[in-house]
Amino acid sequence: MKKLLSCCLLAITFSTPAYSKILDKVAGVINDKVYSLSELQRIQKTISARKEISPLIYSESKYTVKDVLDLVQHQFIIKDKLSEMGYVVSDDSVEARINETERRLGLKRSDLLNFLETKGLTFNEYFELIREAMEYNIFNTRIISPLVNITEQEIKNFYYNLKSSNTALSFNYHLMDFYIPESELINADIKNMPRVLEEYQKTGNLPAKFKNIETNDLGKLSGEDLPKELGKILKATDEGSFTAPYVKDDVVHVFYVKTKDLTESQEFLKMKNQIYDQLFLTRSKSIVKNWFAREETNYYILENI
Repeated sequence: MKKLLSCCLLAITFSTPAYSKILDKVAGVINDKVYSLSELQRIQKTISARKEISPLIYSESKYTVKDVLDLVQHQFIIKDKLSEMGYVVSDDSVEARINETERRLGLKRSDLLNFLETKGLTFNEYFELIREAMEYNIFNTRIISPLVNITEQEIKNFYYNLKSSNTALSFNYHLMDFYIPESELINADIKNMPRVLEEYQKTGNLPAKFKNIETNDLGKLSGEDLPKELGKILKATDEGSFTAPYVKDDVVHVFYVKTKDLTESQEFLKMKNQIYDQLFLTRSKSIVKNWFAREETNYYILENI
């Protein structure tokens, strides 16, 4: 529940009661956790270093103080939700992760401290950043991943589109051929034929002008054995889709691509996980945003920015 926080100030009072000096102000609250303006400004000032250490959390290029407040409040919600599920990232776990990083990079603790100093971070800040990164990984794995559905076909289509300009790619297809004499259709009908077939696939309804369409299951074919023009059309068509019209010997053909497989798929296999991660990152952003919007209603949240 978000409300505006009226001017609430942290002050230090000197020997004269009537005199006080404002040191900081409360910028936000979530449940019993209070965030001061200087605390948020400190995070904002060190965003660049934080992005290097925890890029999944600090994923944007720029952050306003309000953005930082939203971020730390979300981290509070993640920690609280994981705690409810029995996941607590202990100090020992964080220290073990830091030790592992030092061993992997061949660093001594003094080297790490010197590195952090050049980035404007204290070791305590780094320690908590590592904890937050570990918590976010659990959050992604246990809460968000089950909500993100990425099919094998989506990964393949992404790869095909990425490599569509590569003429060296060769595919095997399983094709269904829908065909009709060219003389029975006008140009507009020919152009519209793929959309008509898409509707026919969904509803079973076929306009009268297409009543003489015939169908032939061509089975599996090598793209290298097909006419060049048809091969070009098929390369531009995703699996599970209809091609653009292909006219050959006064017959209009539209092919339904049942399957589309790379003849040589080693490169695809190498890139598969990378493509999945990219699709996951894109799709999960809206899911994460909606998840936090729902969860925020369970917390007492105040803002004064």
